Amino acid sequence: MTEVIEEFRNISIDAKKILGIVQKNGPLTKAQILNITNLKLTTLNRIIKPIIDNKLIIEVSIGESTGGRKPSLYDVNNNYVFIGIDISRIYTQVVFTDLKLNVIYKERFNMDSSYSPEKTVNKIKQICIDGIKKLKLKKANIVLAGLGTVGPMDLEKGLIKNPINFMSSGWENVAIKEMLQEALELEIYMDNGANSAVTAEYLFGSGKAFKNIAYFNFGRGIRTGVISNGNIIRVINDTEDAFAHMTIDFDGEKCSCGNYGCVECYSSIMAITKKFKEEIKNLKKNTIGKPIEDINYVDICLAAEKGDELAYKIILEAAKVFGTALANFINLLNPEVVVLSGPLMMVSNLFYNVSYKTAKERCYFSNHANIFFYKGGYFKENAISVGAVAIAIEKLIL
Repeated sequence: MTEVIEEFRNISIDAKKILGIVQKNGPLTKAQILNITNLKLTTLNRIIKPIIDNKLIIEVSIGESTGGRKPSLYDVNNNYVFIGIDISRIYTQVVFTDLKLNVIYKERFNMDSSYSPEKTVNKIKQICIDGIKKLKLKKANIVLAGLGTVGPMDLEKGLIKNPINFMSSGWENVAIKEMLQEALELEIYMDNGANSAVTAEYLFGSGKAFKNIAYFNFGRGIRTGVISNGNIIRVINDTEDAFAHMTIDFDGEKCSCGNYGCVECYSSIMAITKKFKEEIKNLKKNTIGKPIEDINYVDICLAAEKGDELAYKIILEAAKVFGTALANFINLLNPEVVVLSGPLMMVSNLFYNVSYKTAKERCYFSNHANIFFYKGGYFKENAISVGAVAIAIEKLIL
């Protein structure tokens, strides 16, 4: 445990609240902090003194005068660095951020069949070593790390339990938290990737002004994070694919979960790619211009955008299925903000546009509710890794 973590943890609960307010809203004058907290100035001065003395909050500039002496503006000290890790089935990403979640370093690598847990952790370690050198950081400046990854998981034990669709074997019952703590010599906070992403968007991004936000990430599967009335909705085993296994057709295709007709059977990258390959084999007509086994979702999405009839039809149907399921979701949980992100959403404008239009049309209260849809959200491809930092910081200053 670093000395910096001790500095954060040793301040009072009231001081942590002030630190959190300044982190999310700064720079602020003392008068503005008083307006937010309803404290008396003498009380605020007493609470804020230790975090100023420890340089967790610093004076950054002088504000505009309202008639008297110009007030000081206070903000968090951005010399502290946090590491965010996003382990996905398709890629792994590592970011360095400051205390306000600004990304100051980023590196991503694709996951293939060679990336066992051990190789993945070693690669993450090397990225962090390279980042420290490139940014000329001192190890003491790095506070802790956050991990957002796929479920199901055991958060208490820090385990990835039995995920499906990793390209490498060996990802069952992986003590990933312990492995990363040993490799990086840092304390790690862990959650599933969708919860990490929705936390970032809720606290600092597209959902900052709202209490109810839903985040969907389309990769090899469909990952969902939900905040309702300011609280993360957690499901059994802290999985992130409960929505993906909503039944949309009870006589439909068999899903990897063992049920039939799940949303993921029709609207995920894997489903779209599988459907397209099956169709061109049946039609004996390949319009992509590369071997069938080499065709991926990007090829299909780009072909659809260029007017390929089969690709367009498959993307259209997949988006309508998802949009219908999303309408059901909205009817139940009434989110004010819906962020649609992940590789599939970012590549296919068609999938995004049809998805949200279908959802809005099929919501029973569509004429009475103003739901905001965002493609990619504020953090886009960085949402999970940055969100992992956000969760770590929130737990640090609780």
